[in-house]
Amino acid sequence: MRTNQMQLNYTKIRCNFVHYFKALLFIAVLAYLAINRVLAAQTLAPIPISELSGFDTQFATTHATDFIDAQSVMGQVSYKPGVNYTVLFAFDVAQINYLYANGSHVKKGAIVATIQGSDVQHFLDTYQSAKDMLNVAKSHYDINKVHLKNKIIRSSEWVTITQSYYAAKLSFEHLNHQMRYLQIDEQENVSLISPKAGILQFPTQAANRMLGERVFDILDPNSIEVKFTVPISLGKGVSYFRVSDQCQLNIKSVDSIANKYHQTIWASPSSAQCNLTIGQSIKAVPVKKITGYSVAKSALFEFENTNYIAIKADEHLEFVPVQLIGSRNQDFIFSANIPLNNRQVLISSVSALQGMLLHLGRE
Repeated sequence: MRTNQMQLNYTKIRCNFVHYFKALLFIAVLAYLAINRVLAAQTLAPIPISELSGFDTQFATTHATDFIDAQSVMGQVSYKPGVNYTVLFAFDVAQINYLYANGSHVKKGAIVATIQGSDVQHFLDTYQSAKDMLNVAKSHYDINKVHLKNKIIRSSEWVTITQSYYAAKLSFEHLNHQMRYLQIDEQENVSLISPKAGILQFPTQAANRMLGERVFDILDPNSIEVKFTVPISLGKGVSYFRVSDQCQLNIKSVDSIANKYHQTIWASPSSAQCNLTIGQSIKAVPVKKITGYSVAKSALFEFENTNYIAIKADEHLEFVPVQLIGSRNQDFIFSANIPLNNRQVLISSVSALQGMLLHLGRE
């Protein structure tokens, strides 16, 4: 009975071994075929050019290319948040008359608008009062500073005098800062002036013309940029944007925070010839940096699911696998694992060559 049990176990073990051996053999055969296929695709044997006798054999030179155009995108002429210099109303205004068109270039000190209203005179009176109070406080401060040195007044009195002086000084400096934006003529007409040179931009909506509201912005022309929202896959490889032959946009920054599948790229004009206007929508072509070559589209053919070109080497044709990147006019842009600049590539009778290779593949 024990002997029968041992024979049964031996038979089971032997069957399992045969099963696993067949499975391993099957996997090995598949791997061998796959490796052979890859090696065959990478090592197509050269053939003599004479094999194409009777066919038209024309050759063209490959050229190295560093850039390739992507699909055009839309951009918005704008500026980054915070770069605008904002002028606010220092008081409530009943009426304002802008003297420039929106988007005009103005010089520093240029009169931008005239203003009217009862609070205008009230502000001027407040300013003069603060100025007079500062003069009084300063005089009192200077006199008692000498008294303190001579120990005529107590320290507590000096502290009160000092606090009063600095409070008057702070109040006047605040109003004086607002006065820098104002110009008053001999008839006491009040105008708003530009604190710096740049592009004038008015509020897009009707302002309340109240204290603290925005009157206008001044933009440095060099701060104007174009905002593009592009797919993340495209944004990583863009070198610059081409608007026209005369206008190129150089990338200034790429936002690291994405909006789902897109990210924002900021680009600035390379020259004044771009002639961009704030708020304008423009179409531009993203130009990507690559390491590749260009050749006539007729040069490429497919064999064993791999793209090839046939390179002239003395009296033979050598087959080089290539990876397609894109196209430009009548050329394909491709990359390869070996240098191919200024090599002669077959561009005619390529289908005949492909047929020969297919025939060889069946033998």
